[in-house]
Amino acid sequence: MFTESEFLFTAETTPNLSTDLARSAGKIDPLVGLADAINITDSPNCQTKLSSLLVAAEVKRKGLDVILQLTGRDRNRIAIESELLGALSIDVNKVLCLTGDQPAPDGPKAVNEYNGTGLIQLATHLSQGTISDGSAIDNAKTLYPGAADDLYQHQRNPEAITALMAKIALGARFVQTQYCFDIDVIRDYSDLLLRHQKPDDLKVLIGLGPLKSAKQADWMRKNLWGVNISDAIVERLENSAKPAQTGIEICQELITQIMTLPGIDGVHLMGPECERAAAKIISAFR
Repeated sequence: MFTESEFLFTAETTPNLSTDLARSAGKIDPLVGLADAINITDSPNCQTKLSSLLVAAEVKRKGLDVILQLTGRDRNRIAIESELLGALSIDVNKVLCLTGDQPAPDGPKAVNEYNGTGLIQLATHLSQGTISDGSAIDNAKTLYPGAADDLYQHQRNPEAITALMAKIALGARFVQTQYCFDIDVIRDYSDLLLRHQKPDDLKVLIGLGPLKSAKQADWMRKNLWGVNISDAIVERLENSAKPAQTGIEICQELITQIMTLPGIDGVHLMGPECERAAAKIISAFR
């Protein structure tokens, strides 16, 4: 993934609340041979799901590269290091490092020993052959940590680029952003990265998703962190006789424009149960 010069396509899957491992892993079957890697989410929205590491192992067996999402919300240092060693043992060497959605006051207890930046630093440390207390790792392997970013945060706060560059300096090898359906904002982000001398081997993927309806798009922008969807897109979905197909077309139109931008290396397709629609989006370019 880090040596490829072609435009990258990653997609996302969320394990089920189920003991049926084959069914959770099987959701990505339409993406085999199309996606460059699959993100396995880590109990998003503070909701219990089947172990993402188990699903990652099954996805690897299907021949797809995996990006394991990992939050600092639920685990202390010992558990996180064990999870990362487990990932490396099945040749999952890419991890998107996240702070994680935080529970409500009456919800489960959060640990939060590490935030996303701390996890990047920890993953980089493990790549050097020892865990955080200095103990040597037998058969040590390289981890490639990644960072999340929000394009609109850079629009609001000129200092946001400093935080992103700090994550890159700590070892982040790729960036996957929150949703952005505005090509002008994406173009500004491309220019910003180039002005701050984006490393050649850093892969930056813009977050998109196959919106299924105006109702879904409106709910997402009102309830999910970092999600900005314009009124124009919501209205286009609302006025469509086939909104799910329109959602796919919106992504394909944006990708065609994004592919021309220097400093942008791909797109990350995400959303609830989006695997089949993501495959349709990618197939137009493969």
